[in-house]
Amino acid sequence: MKMKISLIFCVIFFALLVNGSDNVLFFEPKLLTIQKYEFDSVKISLENDYNHSVAINFTYGDENEVYPTTDIIKLLDHIQIGPLRNQSAKILIHAQEVGHLVIGAISNDIDIPFSDILRVDVIHSSFLNIIIQIVGWIYFIAWSVSFYPQIILNYRLKDVSGLSLDYIALNFLGHFCYSVFNVSFYWINKVQSEYLSKHPRGVNPVFLNDVFFSLHAVTITAITGVQCLIYRKAGQKMSIAASGLFGIMVSVLVISGIFSSLSIITVLDYIYIFSYIKLIITIMKYIPQAYTNYKRKSTVGWSIVNVLLDFTGGSLSLLQMFLLAFNYNDWTSIFGSPTKLGLGLLSIFFDLIFIFQHYILYRHEDNEYTPIS
Repeated sequence: MKMKISLIFCVIFFALLVNGSDNVLFFEPKLLTIQKYEFDSVKISLENDYNHSVAINFTYGDENEVYPTTDIIKLLDHIQIGPLRNQSAKILIHAQEVGHLVIGAISNDIDIPFSDILRVDVIHSSFLNIIIQIVGWIYFIAWSVSFYPQIILNYRLKDVSGLSLDYIALNFLGHFCYSVFNVSFYWINKVQSEYLSKHPRGVNPVFLNDVFFSLHAVTITAITGVQCLIYRKAGQKMSIAASGLFGIMVSVLVISGIFSSLSIITVLDYIYIFSYIKLIITIMKYIPQAYTNYKRKSTVGWSIVNVLLDFTGGSLSLLQMFLLAFNYNDWTSIFGSPTKLGLGLLSIFFDLIFIFQHYILYRHEDNEYTPIS
């Protein structure tokens, strides 16, 4: 089984250097979410002491551009703060239109970095925001739990003949790559600093729940892989196509790691390669299992509970995407990035295929724990 990934992937991540960032202004909070037509205050202060007070004017824009004005909030008056860092000022944010805004600052007295910003999200409804969070937790739990029914089924049957080994191998590699990407962005300072140097006003795309989910997923899929090694497989083995694809992807990761260690590519670019591999695997990993079910004319040995939980998680994930887009008036997050939407729909599409195979095409009257003949 080609599921043993070389430790060479991990070496680079724990040998990276720590880089800091230099700020001049400090906003508290740094992110303000406020309902339309409401207002809230933000404290602003200097990070260091100066010999004179500092006059500050505010700019408006997004993560990449600066604009002279905005309709999202009432325009802010210029302020005078300092000269000491413990001498702060308050600015009042009046929300006028739904949308996302990045507020920066300029001054003739000091140089203020482009990255010293306040993010403001004006939303339609705070109550809807609570619903969005609840939906997020439900699909997070559904996806996390979805890994276990297959392990339990394998243990009860002591047989993995109903599983596609191609699917198991590709799924493990996909979750491994996803884990490397998330761990790197969340914990490795070198990756974070390279990302922020490219996107000075960007936000780290990885959160703690992403790290937990990916590490949990790669652990459970590894256990499933071990089951495939020790339980009956009815002579099943990986196909030539899947073995070749698996080998090519691992080779790409190894060669890219060498290039990164030689500074031919950046560490950030290397980490992105893991995400591209994960993307490719997500597109094709379900095909082998659907074909295995078709070839056997049976879904016995393939947990339908796993599929139903995955379908629930995927559907709620898409629902959350549309609720977020409406509440934040950010439809470009869906239609401006068709990859994420497409992957979500593709996953649901295959779940529906598996459900059709199980309940209609290859309907099996016996209990799913009946030994595979």
